[in-house]
Amino acid sequence: MSLRHEIQVQLDALAEMLDHWVARVRHPAQFWPQFEVLAAEILDQCAPMERDEVRAGIEAILRDHGLRRPPGDYPGRRW
Repeated sequence: MSLRHEIQVQLDALAEMLDHWVARVRHPAQFWPQFEVLAAEILDQCAPMERDEVRAGIEAILRDHGLRRPPGDYPGRRW
């Protein structure tokens, strides 16, 4: 399935800013709540049939940058 152009643009922008963002954050605890909000905003714009693909895309972006979401629930986790 191909994502809508608007969603793909947002995922690309998220990926592009990740290196700079991670380098500037003082502590991972600051990064994750902010990341969660941005990821959830993208998912909120998705049609139900797009959500799994977008979640996989977000996970791939994290993996490509050597990041893994902390396990379990934590403040800010929305998706």
